Amino acid sequence: MTEQQLQALQARLVGEKESILASNALHEGEEELEELEGVDHHPADQGTELAEEYVEQALEEQRDEELKKIDAALAASTYGICTVCGEVITYERLEALPTTRTCITHAI
Repeated sequence: MTEQQLQALQARLVGEKESILASNALHEGEEELEELEGVDHHPADQGTELAEEYVEQALEEQRDEELKKIDAALAASTYGICTVCGEVITYERLEALPTTRTCITHAI
């Protein structure tokens, strides 16, 4: 992998991180607004609202997990090296999955 390819992958990771952080901030703002509204809804709507809360919580957990992977990839001094065998991870694999820590052979 060339230095230019490595820099492109790192820039992509930084961009993805910024996007996730912006999404988290947006959702936090929406939650605060909903709390401030304090409008009582019809009892039939409460089930829908509860389901939406569960979905949003799952999405937030997924975003947080992705942030951890991105931070780990950016912090690793061995980025692009398989943690199992020590071989270089192909650029194509990193391009498809920039947070991966293993080569295709050890992906399972």
